[in-house]
Amino acid sequence: MLERLIARLSGQPDPPPGDDPAARRRLAVAALLVEAVRVDRQADAEERDAVKSLLRERFGLPDDEAEHLVELAEARFASVLDDWIFARAVRQGYDHDERAEILGMLWETVYSDGRLAAFEMDLLQRLTGALEVEPAAAEAARARAFARIGLSEPESGADE
Repeated sequence: MLERLIARLSGQPDPPPGDDPAARRRLAVAALLVEAVRVDRQADAEERDAVKSLLRERFGLPDDEAEHLVELAEARFASVLDDWIFARAVRQGYDHDERAEILGMLWETVYSDGRLAAFEMDLLQRLTGALEVEPAAAEAARARAFARIGLSEPESGADE
């Protein structure tokens, strides 16, 4: 369903009906990560590499498949220009604990460059609600991401 809706919105033909639901869920996660990279308009190779690494770890993908997933997510996100469809797919495709883990992936993505822009904070707060992750679980996901990145304190971009 997700692929058909994305295809219709972007003017593409419907994908084959036997499309893999797990692949659609992975694409939705990747698209949200791509948005997290792009939201501050300062995307760099370090952040893109963080996305690929997170996708490899979370889904057990080899490097080339993770790269392909990122490329597909970039194209899909650019054609839709809104994350609601991807957030909805993640909300419906994963249980609460998995959504909290995905929220942690998003935090790792925005922290990967060592700074937290205001746009990134706003996005993550909005996605916390859209993914229906409870505040305590969201804070725990943020803390785990912060620890995994190994930063002492992210630089704040509140002026952005």
